[in-house]
Amino acid sequence: MGRSVAILDGDLGLANINVLLGLRPVYNIYDVLAGNKMLEETVLDGPEGVVIIPAASGIRSACGLSTAERLTLMQAIEDFAYDFDYLLVDTPAGLGEDVMYFNSASAEVVCVINDEPTSLTDAYALIKVLSRDYGEKSISILVNNIADQKKAEAAYRRLSRAVERFLQVELRYLGYVPCDSAVNAAVIEQKALLEAHPSSVAAVALSALARRLDSEFHDYRVKGGMQFFFRQLLDVSAYGQ
Repeated sequence: MGRSVAILDGDLGLANINVLLGLRPVYNIYDVLAGNKMLEETVLDGPEGVVIIPAASGIRSACGLSTAERLTLMQAIEDFAYDFDYLLVDTPAGLGEDVMYFNSASAEVVCVINDEPTSLTDAYALIKVLSRDYGEKSISILVNNIADQKKAEAAYRRLSRAVERFLQVELRYLGYVPCDSAVNAAVIEQKALLEAHPSSVAAVALSALARRLDSEFHDYRVKGGMQFFFRQLLDVSAYGQ
């Protein structure tokens, strides 16, 4: 699609994106927060020109950012990512402070689920906290690793019924990514799925999703809006405490 994209690994203490892509960072977000490196000294060149902002790995103090650290991170990414069309933040599961910090400030929150009861319960809990504590009113849902469209829609309906009954949140169904052995193969190969297996059914589904999101969310691109985005990060963080 010709877009410039940066990905921030939002699992700040247990980095995984660089591992999945077979990249070996010398420095990471922890070095930026500690004041030892500039952000541009830590980034990695990923596949197809995607820039990876790596998290720390096995450093407990990198988890649970203080207000001062959020300001440092805000300014560093604002300066670095201004020229990118999109900044994607990949957060781990759970309700940790950093997870809520990134989710509550994003222009678009995409919650990835499957049809397992634990996944649906965890997704409901995340949506509940984002709504109750951070005022989030709209969340998109993507069903992952599912057999077919019928089962994907059934999983979405189970979640949406509970949300509609108990929460004041609008859910939007983005679609599904079918289960595909190529995904596991790409993980083992430590390559991006679209690089290693571009014709696989999961890769085709993800490509279609990316094109649709690009056409629908063009107003949310990082370029020109980074400053507002990160000011919002700080504001909602204070609101949620």
